Amino acid sequence: MCRPTDTIETRRVIIAGAGPGGLLLQALLHHRNKTSSASTRIIYETTLIESRADLGTLTQEELQAHRSWMIGLANHGLEAVRTVPGLYDSYLAGVGIDVKEFNLFIGSKRISVPPPTVGGAPPQENFIVDRNFIVAALSRYGNEVLKQSAHYHTKYETEMLYVDHANHRVLVRNKRTNEEEYMAYDLLVGADGVRSTVRDALVKKHFDFELSVSDIFQNFKAVHIACPEAISPTALSVLPGCLPHFNGITLPESGGMVNLSLGVSRNNFDSNIDEDIKSDDADVVCNYFKNNLKCFKLTEEGYMDLALQWVNQRWNRTGMVHCNRYSSVECKIVLIGDAAHATSPSIGMGMNTALRDAQQLYELIDKYEDDLEQVLPEFSRIRVPEGNALSDLALHLYCFDTKVGAKTMLKGLVRGALNKLFPRLVEPDCQVYIGQSGYSLADVYQKATEQGIISIHRAVNERIRQEFFERQTGMIVDKPKSSVWKYSLAISAVVAVCGVAIKTKM
Repeated sequence: MCRPTDTIETRRVIIAGAGPGGLLLQALLHHRNKTSSASTRIIYETTLIESRADLGTLTQEELQAHRSWMIGLANHGLEAVRTVPGLYDSYLAGVGIDVKEFNLFIGSKRISVPPPTVGGAPPQENFIVDRNFIVAALSRYGNEVLKQSAHYHTKYETEMLYVDHANHRVLVRNKRTNEEEYMAYDLLVGADGVRSTVRDALVKKHFDFELSVSDIFQNFKAVHIACPEAISPTALSVLPGCLPHFNGITLPESGGMVNLSLGVSRNNFDSNIDEDIKSDDADVVCNYFKNNLKCFKLTEEGYMDLALQWVNQRWNRTGMVHCNRYSSVECKIVLIGDAAHATSPSIGMGMNTALRDAQQLYELIDKYEDDLEQVLPEFSRIRVPEGNALSDLALHLYCFDTKVGAKTMLKGLVRGALNKLFPRLVEPDCQVYIGQSGYSLADVYQKATEQGIISIHRAVNERIRQEFFERQTGMIVDKPKSSVWKYSLAISAVVAVCGVAIKTKM
C-alpha cells in the first residue's frame, strides 16, 4: 500500500525587527522547513522587516564605523545559536573576546577572581561582543545561506507603521521610495524593540494585557579606549564609585582596546555631579578624568582620546519593559527580545534572553507540531517569568544609593569567601548563577530574593525614583532653604523677645 502524500501548507510569518532574536528565529524557521517530520507539513514563508540598513552587507572595515554596545554572549545565548547547524562555527566564532577573569576595583586596588562556577563545574564560555557585530554575522548567514530558499525574504529600510490585528495584516512603508503596502500574516513576531509597534496591537486587543515602559534611571556614556596597564585584556572589570556618584565597567574588545561605560543615576545627574563632566569642552573633560578617575591611569593621549569621544556623544538612556503576557492567539502575535522584556545592560543577559526566546519558540513549534493555538500560550507561560526576572534583576541587583550598593557588594564578597570555606553550609552570591547552564534567570531571581538583595534594593530604588519623579513633574516643589532659615530666625527672635519681656516683668 502506498504511503499517503504529505499535505503541505504555507504559513506566512512576518518578523518585525532584525536584531539578534529576530534574525535567529528566521534561521530556525528555515531550518524547520528542511527538517520537519510532521505529517501535515508546514512551510514557513518568512519576511524580515527592519527600518535600518542591512549590516550583513558591510565589510569588516565598514562595520567598524557602526560599533554599538559591548554585550555578553553567555551560555544561554550560545546554546540558542548552536541550534542552527554551522551558524556559530562558520559565522559567530571569533567575533567576541572570551572572558578569562573578573576584576573588581576598589579605588585603585584590583581584586581579581576567575570566572564564576557553580558546584565545582568547569568555567563556561562567556564572550564579550559588539551587538552590531553579532547582528552583522547573523545577517550574513541569512544573505549567504538562507537567500537560496524561495521562502526567505527581507525588507530592510522599511518601517512598520501599523498592525491591523483584526484582519491579520501590517502596514509598512519603504523609506527609500515612501511606498506603502499591506502585508498579510499567519504569525507576526514582534522583535521590534522597546517602542514596539507590534506590541501596541496587544494593548488594543486585550484589556487584561499589562505593560509598563520606563527607562533604567541611568544616564551613561560608553567609549572605546586603549587597554590600560592595570586591566587585563581578557577581563571584565567592575568599577564601583570610579568617579563621584558614578559606577563603571570595562569590557574587553579586539585590537588591544576596552569598552569603558560610566553611568550615574538620574537624581544624581541633575543635582550632585560636577558640571565639568557635563561640559562640551574636551579640555575640561580631560582634566576632570585626570583628577578624578582613580581606578587606573591613562597616557596623556589616552585621556584626550577619552574626552573627545565623551563630548562628541549624547548622554544615553535605555528602556525597560515589563509585560504579563508575550502572545495572543487571537491576534496571531508573539513578542520576543526587547519588545517583551527590554532591560538594563548591567547583568549582560538581554541579548542572551532574546536568543533564548527564539530558540524556545522554535522548540515549542516542534513539540506541538506547528499548532500555534498551543504554542503561543505555552510560550507566554514559560517565558514571562524569565523576561520579568531579567528586567528586575538587572535593575535591582544594584542600588541607586551608592552606600547601600557598597554594603551589598561587601556582603557578596564575604558570602563568596565563606562559600569557599564551607560550600555545604553557605550558598554563593546569587550573581554567580547568572548565565550558568541549568539555572534560569527566574532561579537567580529567587536566590536574590532569598538572600535579601531584591527587597532592600527595590525599596530604596523605588523611593528614589518616586521622589525624583515628584520633583521633576512639579508635584513636589522644594522650598528655598533661605526662606526656611529666615522663618526660623524670626520665630527664634520673637521667642527671645517674649522671654526677655516676661523676665523683666518678673
